[in-house]
Amino acid sequence: MLKRLFTGIVAFSGIAIANAQQLRLEQMVDKAIEHYPATKQKEYVRALGKESEKMIHSNEFPQASVTGQATYQSEVTKFNFPGIVGPKPDNYNIGVDLRYPLTEFDVLRTRKEIEKEKTENGLHQLDIELQKVRERVTVIYGNILLQKENKKILQVRKSELETQRKKVASAVANGAVLKSNLLILESEILSTEQKLTDIDATVDGLTQELSLLTGTAVTAANEFLMPATETIQTAVNRPELKLFQSQLNLLGMQDKLLKKENRAKLFLFGQGFYGRPGYNFLNQSFRPYGIAGVGINWSINNAATQKIKQHSIAINKQIVAQQQATFELNLQTAMNQKQTEINKYQSIILKDREIVNKRKEILQVASSQLENGAITSTEYVTELNAENTAELNLLFHQVQQAIAKVQYNALAGY
Repeated sequence: MLKRLFTGIVAFSGIAIANAQQLRLEQMVDKAIEHYPATKQKEYVRALGKESEKMIHSNEFPQASVTGQATYQSEVTKFNFPGIVGPKPDNYNIGVDLRYPLTEFDVLRTRKEIEKEKTENGLHQLDIELQKVRERVTVIYGNILLQKENKKILQVRKSELETQRKKVASAVANGAVLKSNLLILESEILSTEQKLTDIDATVDGLTQELSLLTGTAVTAANEFLMPATETIQTAVNRPELKLFQSQLNLLGMQDKLLKKENRAKLFLFGQGFYGRPGYNFLNQSFRPYGIAGVGINWSINNAATQKIKQHSIAINKQIVAQQQATFELNLQTAMNQKQTEINKYQSIILKDREIVNKRKEILQVASSQLENGAITSTEYVTELNAENTAELNLLFHQVQQAIAKVQYNALAGY
């Protein structure tokens, strides 16, 4: 009879589910990642990196600046030679100063590489945020599955109790059974309804949270499919590991840039002006004049502080390496624990199936005994509870194993 009731409920549920949207964990994770603000922020990080590269690229062209001044001197050099006009106290000039680096191209190339690595660094940090979203959605989805499976079992339990209540009520009316047996069944029905109400409220709260995370309308009416997790990932693809590697790459590039920046810099320069007195101070007429040449520049201060900066970079590398080692240790521990959990559920599920089969046989006997008055309602409810518990444990462990596999893959970065 229980089998027929269970089949009937499943068939009825199938009709309702046919009109409900089916949801998959992978689908919910994809929607949550797409909806999460950090995903949109990635485009801004890339755009900002491109702008920084453009600014560095502009330094590859000659650097031009406009200069000008007007001065008045309180005294000037005077000459007493015939035909020679001495300098005037008021001087004017306006011009252009050009400078073109000859040894900076390698430095600029390294700066571009640093900006690209900074962009990758930022993207990996956002991926870490998205990883947390993926894990959160997995937990919510798993809880919904567990609650829904629990509800199915309780619905079957309620149906069986209702059937037995009607039979016992008839027996009580005929004086064949004490009324206390009926009251026990009615009490169990109320308790089951109470649990169903609590499950509905819990599922509503979880679906609301899932709706917020995914940006889509998710309700308890949706059918949540069991995750397909036959494949267990062996390789690790965590965004944190990519971030650590990016940080080490960035520090290496900064060390390389430091060495390049401390080299002597060779450059071409040119200056063109219009005004007076110009380089020939004896000529006091307004005219164009200019100068061009090759220059060299080497900062003694940078060379003195280079070792200090390099030592700081080396320390930062050690810090990042230790952070990576700590993360890998914790990750491996968590993955081992999750693998143990998966193996545990595999063994438990095998035993659950055996227990369920035996409990179903016992319940069938108890149901017949209750109808014949051989046992009381209390004894029957005890056997019903045991059968419900066994079936619920099987479903719980199946869902928990599926979720554990998904969580294992999430720990691995998939």
